Amino acid sequence: MTSPDTNNFFSSSPHRLPTVSASEALQRSGSASNKPLSTGIDSLDAALQNRDVEFSTQHSSPGGLRRGEVAEVYGPPGVGKTAFAMQVTALALQSSSTVVWVDASATLAGSRLRELITANASLSPQSPTDGNGGVLKSFCHYTTPTLPHLLALLAYQSNSFPPANTSLLVIDGISTLLALALPRKFDDINSLQPTMKKSDAAQWASGRRWAVMGDMISKFGRLAATRNLAVLLTCQTTTRIRSETGAVLHPAISGNAWDSGISTRIVLCRDWMFNANDTQNSQRGEGTGDFRFAGVMKNKGVTYEGVGRVVAFRIENDGLREIQIDQAEVRLDLPPDLPPVSIKRKREEIANSESDEEGNASDQEFGWAGDEALNADHLLG
Repeated sequence: MTSPDTNNFFSSSPHRLPTVSASEALQRSGSASNKPLSTGIDSLDAALQNRDVEFSTQHSSPGGLRRGEVAEVYGPPGVGKTAFAMQVTALALQSSSTVVWVDASATLAGSRLRELITANASLSPQSPTDGNGGVLKSFCHYTTPTLPHLLALLAYQSNSFPPANTSLLVIDGISTLLALALPRKFDDINSLQPTMKKSDAAQWASGRRWAVMGDMISKFGRLAATRNLAVLLTCQTTTRIRSETGAVLHPAISGNAWDSGISTRIVLCRDWMFNANDTQNSQRGEGTGDFRFAGVMKNKGVTYEGVGRVVAFRIENDGLREIQIDQAEVRLDLPPDLPPVSIKRKREEIANSESDEEGNASDQEFGWAGDEALNADHLLG
């Protein structure tokens, strides 16, 4: 049997997930404790359910983040990743379940969470009758200032983590902890060391990063499966530039082991929209509003080619609100056309100056090999 201080997962073997019979799995699938967690955006819930929104009624199975799986939301700073996670948290609390929130970068705004709970109280008939204080009693808040703190929280068993009846575990800003503890670049290596030792140290650090990433996503997946809860990770982005695709957004944490552990991946983007017929206001920068876009990149373990269904929404005082956009009347504020840049050397010569093995090694080092990327030009295409 697993000793009490070995890990945070109840299983007879540390190398496998607990076995569930077919009848038990069928019974769980129809129970209320196995229903997905709504994001508060109907079209996004329907997309995660692989349904059209008009067919996702109260008679069909609800959509949203599925329990027993790991979901990742990534996007640039200020796009609304934390607001998205807080919306899911507020709705989960209103359904009389427990939510665990772990701060990995910025501190959670408690007043904002209370506003969302109050705003969504009328939307959930199952909300407790003892007010917001009773709902917040089911909310557990942790702070992990470093990556070892987070790994220790996941690895060692505790009666309070996660509590009973937990349906959602949120790790907000997990990429920040990984970037601080195990950065991609290793410029801080002692400059007095020989070049060979620097290279060996960089390779060791890179291998250590991949090992920690694989171990961490394995722990998240095991925790989600054994405790029947949804794990929601928020992650920053990096910019990837290539001659074929131009600038694209890429998750700050990526790799074969990490991506295989992510069942659902959602990208958030932000842009201003302008009336296609009102060129005067467009030139003055007076748009129709500040919109966010949620694109489903991966669902149920299947990665889409490019971007899947895209949903537009706004962040308002009472939460995230979906916006219906007529693409014939609204256009994005596209960047100006730039004159082509003359290249002194032919592209073939530049490509041949580096061997294929070096190029593949560079892609693997930065986590770009075999990973999907988001091209902003295809958001509304």
